[in-house]
Amino acid sequence: MIKRILFAADMSVFTPHVLLQVESLAIQMDAFITVVHVVPPMSELAEAVVKAHCSTQVKREVLAKSRVDGLLDVLRDEVTESIKQNSLVDDELANRITDVVVVEGNTAAEILALAAATDADLIVVGSHGVDSLDSRLMGSVTSKILQLSRVPVFMVPMMNPAGSVGRSLASFSSRLR
Repeated sequence: MIKRILFAADMSVFTPHVLLQVESLAIQMDAFITVVHVVPPMSELAEAVVKAHCSTQVKREVLAKSRVDGLLDVLRDEVTESIKQNSLVDDELANRITDVVVVEGNTAAEILALAAATDADLIVVGSHGVDSLDSRLMGSVTSKILQLSRVPVFMVPMMNPAGSVGRSLASFSSRLR
């Protein structure tokens, strides 16, 4: 029985599309939702640039773990607010979201770790992230989650069978760039 859904939200233009599916599943199964958003760690190149070109004070602030944690807290608040402000989110869905988690790290690994930590019964992911608007069958993160997950994964397709983005999503995406 599915009582805990982990929704991996990349906060792209596709997130509302996946959110509709998450809501439907949660209502049908009387389940609760944990939303997770993973941000990549600072790259080695970015860290090297900071170390080479910034003052000692800036180095301390940017490279300090507490600064990263504070940034993750701000991102968590922004993700929470973004979901609440979405016109698709009604009281029923909002009441089913029990937690919003923003973590830094490898996206697939962090999603799988949180699924285990929260005893998720189901992981919901989109087939593609915002950067995967090409002809691949699915994004690399989704592929890794499907291959490595110990719980069922519900993948919401973002592409039509011909491999192109639906007209409304494509036009919306192009307006954002």
